Amino acid sequence: MPELPEVESLRRYLVREGIVGKTFIKVELEDKPESAHGTGTIAGSKQAIGQTVTSIERHGKHLAMVLDNSVLGFHMGMTGQVHILDPDESSPRFTRAQFDLTDDNDKLRIALVDPRRWARIQHLASLDHVFAGLGPDALDPAFTTSQFVSLMAGRTAQIKPLLLNQTVIAGIGNIYADESLHRVEISPARRVSEISEPELEHLFGAIRISLEHALEYILSHPDDRGRPYIVDAYDDRMQLHRKPGSFCPRCEIALVTMKFSGRTAYFCSNCQT
Repeated sequence: MPELPEVESLRRYLVREGIVGKTFIKVELEDKPESAHGTGTIAGSKQAIGQTVTSIERHGKHLAMVLDNSVLGFHMGMTGQVHILDPDESSPRFTRAQFDLTDDNDKLRIALVDPRRWARIQHLASLDHVFAGLGPDALDPAFTTSQFVSLMAGRTAQIKPLLLNQTVIAGIGNIYADESLHRVEISPARRVSEISEPELEHLFGAIRISLEHALEYILSHPDDRGRPYIVDAYDDRMQLHRKPGSFCPRCEIALVTMKFSGRTAYFCSNCQT
């Protein structure tokens, strides 16, 4: 977490709150050495000063503020969030970077809040640099079922880690991979070469349904500050509740877990084959 629905909800929140058209006038970074930022980085953010946000884009789990002649790329890691602050509001706990922006009418202050310091902000030359190496976006209308099936063709990897591979398809993470596979009764351990073309077509449909449903749920359940961004996924966004003691919503038997490249999959050993 966060995955595509959470990041898209963040993009829409920032657009709605009026980031586009405002100019960076101040950047404050956490007063810690670079090595203290976990696996994340906050590199070159001060180069945004004096530049105006022309649009906010997303591809997969990556967010980008397009500026006059460069781009600020954001990746939220596991726990990163972007908060818009009230004018006199104190910086929240775990604030790693803070940005002041303004236009002819008013000022706006945003903060990157990240308890585990895994989020990344990078100042880059273009959107191509921010989104380099990513596969097609899982919710891009131009990404079709037939293209998804073609991407899977000839592969022998297990399906779960392949869905998590952002160079193959961008935006699906651990929780929505499990959700999608459960919807179509496919085990996360199955080899792609053992999944029929009709099954792959149904899987692509399940991916779209899972992501779209989650996005709709997040947008319609904002927090008390109107923010639609949610980190945990133990709510009605999910049919499959990924936590110890959960049961299959179809079979009503206990879910089992399995590790794939260090990531835990929750699935039903009875109906997912």
